[in-house]
Parts: sequence; structure tokens; C-alpha cells
Amino acid sequence: MMTLIANREILLQGLLMTLALTACVLVVATVLASLLAAGTLARRAILRRPCRALVEAMRDLPLFVTVMMIYFVAPAIGIALDPFGATVAGLGAWGGANGAIVIRAGILAVPKGQTEAGAALGLGTLQRLRLIVLPQALRPILPPYLGLVTQLVQATSIGALIGVRELLKTGQIVIERATIMEGGLSPFTLYGAILVIYFVICATLSLLSSRLETSLGKHERPAVDRPRGDGPQVLARS
Repeated sequence: MMTLIANREILLQGLLMTLALTACVLVVATVLASLLAAGTLARRAILRRPCRALVEAMRDLPLFVTVMMIYFVAPAIGIALDPFGATVAGLGAWGGANGAIVIRAGILAVPKGQTEAGAALGLGTLQRLRLIVLPQALRPILPPYLGLVTQLVQATSIGALIGVRELLKTGQIVIERATIMEGGLSPFTLYGAILVIYFVICATLSLLSSRLETSLGKHERPAVDRPRGDGPQVLARS
């Protein structure tokens, strides 16, 4: 415990690096997911088929292989990426592909008659998307997307393998330093503390997902029973 207190600053730096890495990955993944989801829903096959193939390819590759391939192959084609950038690119690509599936499923969950009614009212494509589709698609999108965010937070530890000084990497540095200077440190104590930190972050995201799902469910309008009969109901005059 004393070693944890003595190295709290470096561990805090690792935690901040993990949070910064997560934020950058989420931005890249969300932008890429939105573009790929739009591509997979495109009417033209020349755009739809390559996007679907790209999504499947990125989803099928292991995260570790994706990050390593970007880190070692990118410099060979003239793109210099540091460990942080390679991790963001690898995790962002994987998150974007899986996020595209979530967004696509949420948009397809909106009844087609809703968009047809919007078109009949003279709304343009972007207006129908903004006013009709997206508000209804948020409820099926947000809970699984936050689950994906939780997976990306956990996956940031892969960055330690290529030198990103995030939380796991700083833990390894503390253990090595304690082994050299103090004659050894039980890894269980330090890795246990790191495990608790990851658990708190991911549990908070899971709780947020549940709260959002409950909140969106409360704001749904209950179905209104239509009057029975062949024609419109006429109110009797008194």
C-alpha cells in the first residue's frame, strides 16, 4: 500500500492518459461509425457494398493484430504514427466498424412508414433524418453503443504493448522500479488496484447505459387506441 501511495502521481498520469486515449478513440470511432452506417444504408450498390465489406473486415480482425499492423505497417507506407496515434487508429477502426452495425440497426428499427409520411409532408432527406429517424433511433442505439464504449475503455490497455504509458503500462513501470530499488513488490496489490479502477470506470458507464435506457423508455408515448368502426366517429350533439 505504501508503494501505491508513493507512486500515486505516476499512476494518476497513467489514468489521465487512459482517459485521454479513450476520448480520442471515441471521437474517431463515432465519426467512422456514422460514415460507415450511412454507407451501408446507401441505395447505390457501388457505395453500399464496399462499406459493408470494410465493416466486416475490420470487425473480423483481432484488436491486437489491428493495432500492431497499424503501428508497424503505417511507417512503411509513409505514415508516421507514434504509439498513441497507432492505438487510437486501431481501436477507432474496430470501434467504428462495430458502431456502424449498432447505428445501422437502430435506424432500420424505425418503421418505414414514418419516413414515407415525412416525404408526403414535403420534408427533405436531411429533414426526415433529423426530425423523424434519429429521435426514434436513439433509444435502440444508445444502450448497445455505451456497451461498445465500455469495451473500448478496456481495450485501451492494448496500448501498453506498443509503449503507450496508460494505466496498465504505468503499473508495469512501478513494479519494475520497486523490484530494482526496493527488492520487489507484490504484483497482486498493484494490478488489483488497477483492476478496481477499470471496474469503476466500466461500471459507471454500464449504470449510465441503464439510466439512459430507462429515461428514454419513460419518454416514449403510449400507443393510442384507434376508434373502432368502419368510418370516423361522430360526436353526438346534445
